[in-house]
Amino acid sequence: MNIMERIDELCKEHNISKYRLSQLTGISQSAFSKMARQQSTLSMETIQRICQAFGITMAQFFSDSGEYPDLTGQQRELLHFWSLLDEKKRAYALLMLEKMVEL
Repeated sequence: MNIMERIDELCKEHNISKYRLSQLTGISQSAFSKMARQQSTLSMETIQRICQAFGITMAQFFSDSGEYPDLTGQQRELLHFWSLLDEKKRAYALLMLEKMVEL
C-alpha cells in the first residue's frame, strides 16, 4: 500500500473527507491532488501533520496492519478508543485521567 492509499484508508476509517483533512492539517486540497498523481512527495513533517489529524502515531501510519506496534492489548484498546474521539472529548479524557492519577 502506498502513502496515498493509506491516507484514503484512514479517511474512510475516520469518516473524514479530503476537504476536512485539508482543514485539519493545513495542507491544501491541490497539494493532496498532486501527491495522489505522484507529482509531489510528502515530507515527514507533512506525514506527521496527517497523523496528528487522525490521532495516530507515525509508527501506526506505516504499520502494515495499522495497529499499534509494541503495545499490550490494553494499551492498543485504549489508543483505539482515543483515536475515535474528537478534540473536545480528548481534552475531557485527559482531564479525567489526570484526576485519576492524583487519587
